[in-house]
Amino acid sequence: MLSSGVRALVDVVKGAAGTPEIVACVLYAMPLTVFQVVLPFLPYRQWDSMRRVSLFLLFASATYLAVIIAGANWNGLIGPLAGSAVLLLTGFRAWAAFALVVADAPVRAAVEGSSMVSSIGPALTAALCGLVVLGLARLTQLVCESWASQAETAHRAVSRERRRFAMDLHDLLGYSLSSIALKSELIYQLVPSRPEQARKEIDEVLEISRQALSDVRLVARRYRGMSLESEVSSVESVLNSLGVVAHVDIRCGSLPPAVDTALATAVREGVTNALRHAHVRHVTIRAIGEQEQVRLVVANDGLVGGVPGQPCPGGNGLHNLASRFDDIGGHVDAGATDDGWFHLVCEAPRGVALESVRPAS
Repeated sequence: MLSSGVRALVDVVKGAAGTPEIVACVLYAMPLTVFQVVLPFLPYRQWDSMRRVSLFLLFASATYLAVIIAGANWNGLIGPLAGSAVLLLTGFRAWAAFALVVADAPVRAAVEGSSMVSSIGPALTAALCGLVVLGLARLTQLVCESWASQAETAHRAVSRERRRFAMDLHDLLGYSLSSIALKSELIYQLVPSRPEQARKEIDEVLEISRQALSDVRLVARRYRGMSLESEVSSVESVLNSLGVVAHVDIRCGSLPPAVDTALATAVREGVTNALRHAHVRHVTIRAIGEQEQVRLVVANDGLVGGVPGQPCPGGNGLHNLASRFDDIGGHVDAGATDDGWFHLVCEAPRGVALESVRPAS
């Protein structure tokens, strides 16, 4: 396209007589050439129809005015004009204008009575130039779309990683920090009267802190497998030390790593929510495995607010948990019941491969 524009300018300069005429011709032809060279790289698809038609008519008029007044030396601008026709116009109008521009040389030859054979070359040149412009514009569009797609993919990957990191930090640290806070309050009460028991609680706080630090480090490795039985044993110990009666019933046998991790995360989320209510006295953790699925229930009597029989709107923790179970084909329900308890119910299929769960806590 650029070579066609340069050739057109050279032809114009060759036909000029004297320096003033050369300057005038260059000043006239330069805007036409530059516009049609850069047109494939402009956002012409976003322009309204009136603007596109007006621009084409403007440059077509300027081109043919030069051809009529100055003669055949300006024919080099016909080819780029054919390309502008298929870019600026749409549908039938685009190809009709393209055909008219290409047929310019044969039509003028017929009108002037000159040889038709000599007009075939300029016509083919104009057609080829127009098709090259169209191909260049399509290639430019595909490259821009490819870059935009790559940028969007990278943006989604970054957003997904940020979301994963935020979810893992919430799920891993929420329980640990709640336990540390409650045990610290307990230690404060035990120090004056029961220092030995206080020291034991301090040891447990240190252990929870070390585990929390280990969990944070493992978040950066994208995946941390969790065990339902280990998690239940840990939260049962914490609940008992806080004076909360824990009723545990785990009968689900061996589980796929993805399901085991999801259920362990659900236990941690359910117990974390329970620990946030100071008047919780009983927590029930029950996991029953059937042939096709596993059902986990984490219930507590520390319901604050909520309407019995209505689903709980949930905060980030429950939304994160629901997202995790969606990834493995399970689902989560949470809400208050008529007896004043809050129930977190999670169901997951047994046959889930590790790769099917999002890398997470």
